Amino acid sequence: MADPVSHLDSDDSMFIDAVERRLMGAPRRYKRRDLSTHAGVDADDTRRVWRALGFANSREADVAFSDTDLDALRAVSAMTAAHDLDVDTLLGLARALGRTTDRLAMWQVQLVVDMLAQRDGGPRGGKPLARAAADEMASLVDDLEPLLLYVWRRNVGVALARLLADAQPETHLGVVRTVGFADLVSFTRLARQLSESDLAALVTRFEAVASDIVSEHGGAVVKTVGDEILFSHQDPEGASRIARALKEMSEVDDLLPQMRVGLSTGRVLARLGDIYGTTVNRAARLTNAAAASQILVDEATADALRHDPESTLRAHEPLELAGIGLSAAWILL
Repeated sequence: MADPVSHLDSDDSMFIDAVERRLMGAPRRYKRRDLSTHAGVDADDTRRVWRALGFANSREADVAFSDTDLDALRAVSAMTAAHDLDVDTLLGLARALGRTTDRLAMWQVQLVVDMLAQRDGGPRGGKPLARAAADEMASLVDDLEPLLLYVWRRNVGVALARLLADAQPETHLGVVRTVGFADLVSFTRLARQLSESDLAALVTRFEAVASDIVSEHGGAVVKTVGDEILFSHQDPEGASRIARALKEMSEVDDLLPQMRVGLSTGRVLARLGDIYGTTVNRAARLTNAAAASQILVDEATADALRHDPESTLRAHEPLELAGIGLSAAWILL
């Protein structure tokens, strides 16, 4: 990512330096090569880890690092040695942290900005609001940090439980999942009609309620992109409950338009926090083919749901799905 500090004037730079000292607990005092030397880590390796974490490389002459950065680099070196991590694994772990926490930080900062902007007597915009949000966020991090670690450890436990539950013979590629796509109907047209603030409120509302529903029914949110959510579940029954709850929620929520959902069951390949394969593609194509407030499921999902007392299925005409071909489909009621 680009270094945002390079675009600030001197007054703003002094302000953000002060905020950074509060966040990191120490002032900047090392150049990049000094950091590597003190940590006993090769300079090129330091640069690669830094970039993998998502940060811009500093210039050789810049005093850009603190004792906190030094401690972190030493910890990376010790972890690599203690667990005999190869370079690709180390950089992959670093990228996972960087990408996840970058989005997390932006999301949390925006929530604080919105909170302050809506307070009576608070700053309404521009630099006063930005500075107030920076100060408030810097005050929050000490309380948020233990919660972040707690949630991460909980999610590692969930991921390991799924790993063990999904253990398959080596001849099988991927794991079996029921994959669901849900998107908001006519979102593009609606987005052109809304103000930026109203559009942001709609997207935020959709992400919040959809994520809550998926979690409530034991599923996993793979990703949300604007008007669309991709989720998975270890069994079709659980995925069907998510799909019905999403559809029903969109029918009664005053802010959201109607949803359409597609479900497909089969093997998926999990990589870098995402899932891939024909099963995912089929779920996406079924979603595109669904009418407003309709749930379409593939043959494998329908077969699994025939004995589910909560599921009612109605045959749909076969669909020509792009890249997949003619496919049987059912409407889940």
